[in-house]
Amino acid sequence: MVLKDESLSVGDHVLFDAAPGIGRVARLDGGFASVEFFESVAEPAVGAVDVATSQLSLVVLECETRVFAIDDDGVWHAGRISEGGIQGDGRALYWVRFPNTSRDVCISGQRIRVRWDKPPRDPHAILVAGGNESPRFRDARLPVRALLLEDRASSASATGIASAGVQMHSHQVSAAFRVLRDPVQRYLLADEVGMGKTIEAGFVIRQTLIDDPRRKVGIVCPDALVEQWRIELRDKFYVGDFGRKVKVVGHSDSLSWRDFGSVDLLVVDEAHLLAKVESPDEPTYKQLATVAHSARRLLLLSATPFTHASTTHLALLHLLDGKLFAWDRREDFERLLEGRREIAMAIYALDEEPDPENPGLLEYQLGRLMAQLPADELLRDLAEAVMATFAADEPASQEALNRSVATVRAHVSETYRLHQRVIRNRRHNIQHERLDDEGIMAPFALTGRSMPKLVQIDAHELDGAADVVERWISGCSAQILDRGLDSGPYARIAGLLVSRVGGTSDDLADILRFRIKAGRPPATLAFEDLELLDSAPLLPFEPALNGELERRPRDALAKLTDGILAVAAPSEKVVVFCGRGSLAHALVASLQESIRGRRSTFGHLVAQTDAEREDAVARWRGSGGVLVVDESGDVGRNLQDANLVVHARLPSNPNQLEQRIGRVDRYGRALTARAVVFSDTNPEGVLATWAQLLGRGFGVFERSISAEHDAIDQLTTAAWTTLVEEGVEAFAARADPTREAIAAETTRINELDALESSWDFVSQESALAERIARYDDRHTEIDRRFRALISGAEGFRFEERPWDGSIRFAPDERVDPLLSPRLASLLKVEQNSRIGNFDRWHVKPGRRLFRRGNPFVDGIERVLQLDDRGQASALWRVDPSWNEDALVYFGFDFLVEADTAPILKLLGGAHDQFPIALRRCDWALAPFERRVWVSTNTMRSVDDEHTLKVLNAPFDQKWDSNLNPDRISALHGVLGHGNLAHIAPNALAAATKSLLNATSLAEVTAAAAAKVASETDVLLARSRARSAATGMVADAAAFGFDVELGRAVQQGVESPSVRELSVTCLVRSAEDWQSFA
Repeated sequence: MVLKDESLSVGDHVLFDAAPGIGRVARLDGGFASVEFFESVAEPAVGAVDVATSQLSLVVLECETRVFAIDDDGVWHAGRISEGGIQGDGRALYWVRFPNTSRDVCISGQRIRVRWDKPPRDPHAILVAGGNESPRFRDARLPVRALLLEDRASSASATGIASAGVQMHSHQVSAAFRVLRDPVQRYLLADEVGMGKTIEAGFVIRQTLIDDPRRKVGIVCPDALVEQWRIELRDKFYVGDFGRKVKVVGHSDSLSWRDFGSVDLLVVDEAHLLAKVESPDEPTYKQLATVAHSARRLLLLSATPFTHASTTHLALLHLLDGKLFAWDRREDFERLLEGRREIAMAIYALDEEPDPENPGLLEYQLGRLMAQLPADELLRDLAEAVMATFAADEPASQEALNRSVATVRAHVSETYRLHQRVIRNRRHNIQHERLDDEGIMAPFALTGRSMPKLVQIDAHELDGAADVVERWISGCSAQILDRGLDSGPYARIAGLLVSRVGGTSDDLADILRFRIKAGRPPATLAFEDLELLDSAPLLPFEPALNGELERRPRDALAKLTDGILAVAAPSEKVVVFCGRGSLAHALVASLQESIRGRRSTFGHLVAQTDAEREDAVARWRGSGGVLVVDESGDVGRNLQDANLVVHARLPSNPNQLEQRIGRVDRYGRALTARAVVFSDTNPEGVLATWAQLLGRGFGVFERSISAEHDAIDQLTTAAWTTLVEEGVEAFAARADPTREAIAAETTRINELDALESSWDFVSQESALAERIARYDDRHTEIDRRFRALISGAEGFRFEERPWDGSIRFAPDERVDPLLSPRLASLLKVEQNSRIGNFDRWHVKPGRRLFRRGNPFVDGIERVLQLDDRGQASALWRVDPSWNEDALVYFGFDFLVEADTAPILKLLGGAHDQFPIALRRCDWALAPFERRVWVSTNTMRSVDDEHTLKVLNAPFDQKWDSNLNPDRISALHGVLGHGNLAHIAPNALAAATKSLLNATSLAEVTAAAAAKVASETDVLLARSRARSAATGMVADAAAFGFDVELGRAVQQGVESPSVRELSVTCLVRSAEDWQSFA
């Protein structure tokens, strides 16, 4: 509650907005109060601020709150509140229980101090004040604290990556980490189809929200992908942890884009579709550019390589950097692209797998490349290193040669990329990735494709429909020839007709009826279909064909149902693609009427709601069976669980088929899904010919053809034009020239794309995924340690129970947690954040992975930072082999980490830059703990291995006794009464000095600093080379700031931060403590 000035008294405990914890009123002056905070008994009054009394709220300390009280002799004592509060006269009185005692003491609230919400700076001061508690608490907490630090070190504080519910693949992790450690987070992610751009974006989205949960994220994606994005973000990246901070809208919903003008991160998927413009003034693009330029962070996602119209290329880069790639400098941009052609050709010509017995050819290729870049000294050094792999008397090692050439290609690509914030992973590059020797990493298996089996459906209705289409084509050919008609519109209509043949003839009949204007436009035809059908004049023979089609028998649906059940094993997960039209709805009903398909047939249909489609896919994944999809499943939906893919119909454009296959052709599959294409009984008819042309000509069943989609559009138009002009036989003959044209286009793309591709497997960041995977591999230990803390008697005493194959943690209503309510509130997160698994491989969709970045785990880490329980302990250890007098040792745990101050200063010191600085520093020097034991008889660190083994052993009640207040006199009996207060700080000073002078610490920091210096030197060399590359790059000074960042990180590594985390006081004696009490 907010109190007036006269309601407050000196000594009251208060809170105010943005207070760093509970404070104490130290002075009242008019309408203001001086509020101070308590750090430790060594610093009882810190951080004093003047606050208007109207902004203060009186705090009633709750049970279990850790407090410090000063007695009449000025000695501080640590305890916990067991009862009390504000009395009737307005005074605060509390009953306080001190550690390991059975009686409570009544103390005035004005004599009580409460630590602020910052980690203790001096845990040894807690010990001096008598705040030490049972070493059992230490033994429960310290292992988890150590694991949390290792989690941080393994992920370089990229918790949004490590805590996501996906497997770690180096090119995805590397791409996301590159964005997350960059102060300027405006990137184009241009990986090829199926490489995981959505995963990379998901990592960045999650980390953006973890860094500051108040941030907002906007996503613009194709309409068909809206629901898929929402599901992926919900089930794999857990955006629900942050409330409603993420909004996903479609490309067509441009009115909603205005809401994204103030978002902290804007993500635009399939950005090239919105960048296919000829002018910056086209309304939709202009609106997108306005939003993109106002967004603080931007991710553009596009698999389209930079080989299409230069205006599209410019339009994309303009969204990233409106000043550098301005539309009014379009001619300069054209010249820039042209100036890069020769270097692109030279890098493409450099063999990825050179002949180890032909050094002369490789030397020629390198010479050609260096001739294009004469000022690049680093390139010259790398080229010399390549040629040095050839020994005088034997061939070079193929592996060493390949990697040295890859290093050259990576250098050229990274140095001369048109824009430094473009990341493009290509399939053939990722195939060179080397897995770890132990098999810890999940392989990024690029799914192979299989040629489908052509299965004939012996149905009169289907044969009749195919015959009608072929007669329409034949009649069309004659009309074009006789009347000189434009074949273009008829060619496109022919493709539409063929795409509606398969199963029932209803959809084909709808097209023919619309052509003759018999009735209203059917709902099965989209607006663009209607426009196409109206674009070509009606031909004289068409009405008769429509009447003939409607008189055919109706047996195709039953035969198609039987055909699907015949090719599918009962245990398989089958996807049946039907495309646009009414077939899918009818097929679902037919399959569900069959005995086998009654309970195992599911529909994914346009007419359903998003929730109904999601439920159908979930049930299909869980139980198997047949999932029938119409056009709603051709784009966006991930159906990679399928064992068998059935094409009841084939689309008229191979690019549409590529999108469809992309639903099942993803990474990480163990086996390639079988494929079946259904056709009529004529093996030389138009249906079978089109299937063969798709396979033999376009090659869509063999590999991804997404990169060549512009050329494929042109080749598709040529194929359908050939069909209506020259017939089915000439249509079939298009296979070989089509295949040759696509091969030529692939070569052209590879040549021009050589400078833009990323070579992740030779980059430093690629190691991050392996570091995370190595930590994941310890999931059994992680599970055991965390559960002991969360639900153990010496831990938090939470309840744990199995939950649909996961673990659910919740406060136990039967037992009070060993935490103050204020600390316990840090664990009161959404239930979904408390249900999950410690093993990444067993995390179910929607369930959480218990890692840093998860709100529950972050709460645990925060509790361990703030709660001094376990940070100071004292014990008496009986050692029968000890022949000396009782000896006191102090064990100090230190955190060693790179100092973030230099890089933060360079970044302007803004609070929101701290996560970026921390990630860069943690990547350069992985933070670690060191324990140093100091013997009080020498005030030197202990190095003897046997002694360290004795000292580091966990608490064992057989030999050990907790030095609680009833026993602490034994410690003073050894040290001398009153000596602890100055011996403990002296021991800390000796431990700190020993740590800083340790050879091992010097070696670690020196090696890390040398690595940073080396990487920075490479950046400097690239910066100089890029500056000299006039006419080939747009931003010649692109690496300048990166060099400064590297130097700042190096400074922080060379002078690391060292901080005390906890202290243990141990008395080693041959006798028990009673002898010294």
